[in-house]
Amino acid sequence: MSNPTTVTLAGVDVELESPTSTSARWDVYSAATSNPNRAFAAALALCWQGKGRPRTRLAAHRYDALAFGGAVLDELTGRGVPLPEVIGAGLVAWQLCGEGLITGAEVEEAEDFSDGGEPSTEASSRSAVSTGAALSGGED
Repeated sequence: MSNPTTVTLAGVDVELESPTSTSARWDVYSAATSNPNRAFAAALALCWQGKGRPRTRLAAHRYDALAFGGAVLDELTGRGVPLPEVIGAGLVAWQLCGEGLITGAEVEEAEDFSDGGEPSTEASSRSAVSTGAALSGGED
């Protein structure tokens, strides 16, 4: 998938590598729209290679990425890893999980859906609601 990336948690270097399961990567990547901190923690556990990896697994949480991320947050902070370090390392892992899920061409195609006409009030309202939802992302 990707070249290994190293992050530091509580003074220990941790190697991260994107998981091979596209479905697990997508579940964790898309979970950030509901709760970024939990999604980042879930991504961290999925990408973590080697010693010290969180004991919980995505399958143990019925493939619920947010429940999995919450368990990872609890486990790592319970071990004394500062929350900002978990979230920071998790963001790096989350970015690894997202690599290759959506191509640049797909983004451009999604952005170019308009025929150039005037925007409707309905579309503007939906956009404002979407923006508000994105800005109010939940925290744990």
